[in-house]
Amino acid sequence: MTPLKSFWAFVVLAGLACRALAGEPAPPRPDGASAPPANEPRPATVRVAGIVLKWIRGDREANLRRVEPMVRQAAGEGAKIVCTTECFLDGYAIADKSIPLAVYRGLGEPVPAGTHHRRLAALAAELKIFLVAGMLEADGDARYNTAVLISPEGKLIGKYHKQELGHEAVRNTAGTSSPVFATPYGRVGLMICADRTVPQLVRRFREGGADFLLCPSGGMFGPQRNDPIVQARSRENRLHIVFVHPAEFLVTGPDGSILRRTLLGNALLIPPEEAGGPRDQNRVFYFDLPLRQEASR
Repeated sequence: MTPLKSFWAFVVLAGLACRALAGEPAPPRPDGASAPPANEPRPATVRVAGIVLKWIRGDREANLRRVEPMVRQAAGEGAKIVCTTECFLDGYAIADKSIPLAVYRGLGEPVPAGTHHRRLAALAAELKIFLVAGMLEADGDARYNTAVLISPEGKLIGKYHKQELGHEAVRNTAGTSSPVFATPYGRVGLMICADRTVPQLVRRFREGGADFLLCPSGGMFGPQRNDPIVQARSRENRLHIVFVHPAEFLVTGPDGSILRRTLLGNALLIPPEEAGGPRDQNRVFYFDLPLRQEASR
């Protein structure tokens, strides 16, 4: 290193040291994610929470009101990543084709400008968590079954559009990519429900460098119809998968083993008048996800 370069390196290091002594925060990361302080060791695990909550179809206010205390509970119990079910916000309204098309389309909102998305972003920022939330997204004439990833600063890190639509294709537009998003805990891939049934689709997350996968869902569930599928995708790609559904919380390991599984009733959907009743079984589930060595540096 030349004397001039050495001088400027000293100036930069001295400036950072002065900021630390003065108690000033480190400069923000370019991707908007919070980095742990340099003098604190990285944890060996990160606590992930799944919000298992029944849908109230077509009522975004009710669903947001019901999910908020559960998200707060998750953060209070140490969760750094919190994940809802598929389309928790609109109650997976696409399942009911009797809903008039104009009404259905009105349940979508732009991301990140939509009112409910902004409220979710404010919640993530208040609680200093990464929040994965399922919703119907409006983008021009298109409607997408979307999972958003919001940072602890309340910023949109990215969003994923469901690719394997099945019956949804009459009203929704399919996604075409499998993005992977950087966080301080590793690179996360988001997939939604039926996407897990397509091996080559899931493989693209691994090829994109994912360290683990989160799967908001709302279709088939349980040890006969769902769990072997999720186990196979974990085993094929050597990745943990966290599956969050209105009636199930499931975590599979890189060898395909089941690390956590709880079934919570059979109902996915409840009418508004049954909120708080015996069929409205809901709970926050946790898993301390091991961090990959290279992801924890």
